[in-house]
Amino acid sequence: MPTSTERTSRGRRGFVIAVVFLLIACGLALLAPVLPFAPYTKMTTARLMPPSFNAWFGTDQFGRDIFVRTLWGLQVSLVIAGAAVLTSLAIGVPLGLVAAYFGRWSDSLIMRGLDALLAFPSLLLAIGVAAIIGPGAVSATIALGIVGVPQMARIARGAALAEQQGLYVDAARVVGVGPLGIMASHLMPNILAPVVVQATLYFAIAILTEAGLSFIGLGVQVPRPSLGAMLSDSRAYTVSAPWYALAPGLTITAVVLALNSAADGLRARLDPQR
Repeated sequence: MPTSTERTSRGRRGFVIAVVFLLIACGLALLAPVLPFAPYTKMTTARLMPPSFNAWFGTDQFGRDIFVRTLWGLQVSLVIAGAAVLTSLAIGVPLGLVAAYFGRWSDSLIMRGLDALLAFPSLLLAIGVAAIIGPGAVSATIALGIVGVPQMARIARGAALAEQQGLYVDAARVVGVGPLGIMASHLMPNILAPVVVQATLYFAIAILTEAGLSFIGLGVQVPRPSLGAMLSDSRAYTVSAPWYALAPGLTITAVVLALNSAADGLRARLDPQR
């Protein structure tokens, strides 16, 4: 059995590896615009070409470089997921703070409304919202932002309920600090740790869900590259071009695993009881 020290050391190595991988992935995604080939460049004479020196991940049914399109698709996924996480934080955290601080009817009203959203599976709720708004990157961002609100609010509320029992909150009330000041200056800084961990976890969920929306045609629209859409297109060439699905599939898997590992590492570092 590994000792606690060995487990901690392994956890640290895993966290460092995950962070380094995510930095490299983000760097490659940001460098996508400077690549010599555009994601829309078609080479009719090189359709479904297997991986080679000229096309590292092969080409698709239109002769487009899969490596280039994967990097562009990763960039799109990171931007949409990042915007969705920020939207969830901007709405969910204030709702959670208000519910925890004022309690009573405001707590019941806010949390019961959010519980109604939690009654739906995340992907199903995202599909419903995206279908109502219409397909596209903006609608996918809005849908993912709405899906993440209940999770952020519950995390913020739970942490705020524990923190507002502290003497420093009572001292702030005594000296005349108002509810907004207490929530912004006292509660908010002390609930950042669990909120940051949850945001990292939801980043991974948002990337998966965005890929799912694009896979069924409700996310990023053609000809704009999308990892989910690339996976959808590759289904018709599973036998004739098995490499087609590898690049987008492995990219999604690796990024999601790295984000989950980073979230575990953040939890271990930010939790004072561990």
